[in-house]
Amino acid sequence: MLKLNLAAAAFLAATALSTAAIAAAPAGKAKVETRAAVQTDVAAKFAALDTNRDGFVTQAEIDAKVAARSEKAGKRADRDPAKMFARLDGNKDGKVTQAEAQAAIGQRAAAKGKDTGRADDRTARIFKQADANRDGVLTLAEMGARPKPAAAAAKPRQGGMAGRLFASADANKDGKVSQAELQSAALQHFDRADANRDGQVTPEERKALRQAPRAKPQG
Repeated sequence: MLKLNLAAAAFLAATALSTAAIAAAPAGKAKVETRAAVQTDVAAKFAALDTNRDGFVTQAEIDAKVAARSEKAGKRADRDPAKMFARLDGNKDGKVTQAEAQAAIGQRAAAKGKDTGRADDRTARIFKQADANRDGVLTLAEMGARPKPAAAAAKPRQGGMAGRLFASADANKDGKVSQAELQSAALQHFDRADANRDGQVTPEERKALRQAPRAKPQG
């Protein structure tokens, strides 16, 4: 299952294999996702995961993606807070507002040819971690005191949600997943969330799916 725009919080978002995890949409995102968008996103994410271009995604390819992202996260955690603060402080007045941070992060993403739509998410995450007095403004001292990710969080996790989602998508249980299997798994999950069958999933439907009791496995 690959990552939908509205499903970034699931574990497999870290592996880029969480498109169908609709119920785990990040807080603060009130987006509507269409069925067609799921199919498009699955195709794009599958292409990124299928590193050997054999038409299948294996657990080894997923693990490699997790390891690469974990290494990148570790390097990000070690960045100099003063340099980061300087990049975000657009008017150089010694403090960073949320608007400044969002603009700087969006511009940096655009310069790298990356999606600028996540600037608001990253800004919210930075302020949640660093804005100690919750005044909506960051100082260099607050940025320097920002906690780094726990070591355990940077390590690839085996099994768990990743294993369950992979197993769910692997319909014929051959240890690898085709794009057709991923499409099917993603759309099945989408259809479970789409309560009124209008071809789109709203924030309210995501919330309802999160709160719905999970069926117990048979046997």
